[in-house]
Amino acid sequence: NRQGRLFTRLVHPSNNAPHRLPFVVGDAKAEHSRWFQAALMRAGQVCSNVSDFVEERIHLEMACLFAGYSLDFLEMHLRHFFRSTNTETVRFSMRQAAYDTLRRRLLDIAEQQRTRLETYQALEDKERVLHLHYLHDYGPRTRFHQRFHQIWTNYLKEDSQLSNEKTKIILQTRHVYSLNALLAEQKPSAALVNLLQH
Repeated sequence: NRQGRLFTRLVHPSNNAPHRLPFVVGDAKAEHSRWFQAALMRAGQVCSNVSDFVEERIHLEMACLFAGYSLDFLEMHLRHFFRSTNTETVRFSMRQAAYDTLRRRLLDIAEQQRTRLETYQALEDKERVLHLHYLHDYGPRTRFHQRFHQIWTNYLKEDSQLSNEKTKIILQTRHVYSLNALLAEQKPSAALVNLLQH
C-alpha cells in the first residue's frame, strides 16, 4: 500500500547474490537471451509502477553486464522487447500512462500464452501432437518451418485426422555430426581396461 494505493513489484531475497545470472546448460548466450526477455516480460507484468519497472530493468541489465555481456547485447534485446510489444516510446519515458499501455500488452501476451498452452495440452492429452525430426546443418530454419507448415496446411486442411484444428505439428532439429565425430573411436573406461587385463 503506497499512500492509499495498492501496488505490486518484484522483491529480491536479500540472501541471493545480487546481479547473478541463472545457471544454464548448453548455449549460455542463447539461454541467457531467452531468460533476459522473459525476465523483462515478468517485470512488466508484476510491477504496477513505472519506477519499479525501471529499477527492475536496471537490475537485470547489471546482472548481464556483471556476467560479461556487452552493451550491444543489452541494446539488441531491449530494442527487441519494446518492438515486440509495439511500445518503443515507453523505453525512454517515465510517464505512468505510457507504461500502463506496455503492461496491458504484456498481460495480454501472458493470457495468449496460457490459452496456447491449454490448447496444446488438450491436444497432447488426446495424443494429437506429432513430433517430426529432421537433420539440421545450420540452414535457414525459420523459413523451412514456415514453408513446411504452409504445405502441410494446404494439403491436409480437409483431412479428418491431420488438419491443423485436429493435430499439432512440432518440428525439431537433429544435429548433423561431423565425420570426425562419427569416425573417432571412444577410449574405453579405465574400469573396462582393468577388467580385460584380469
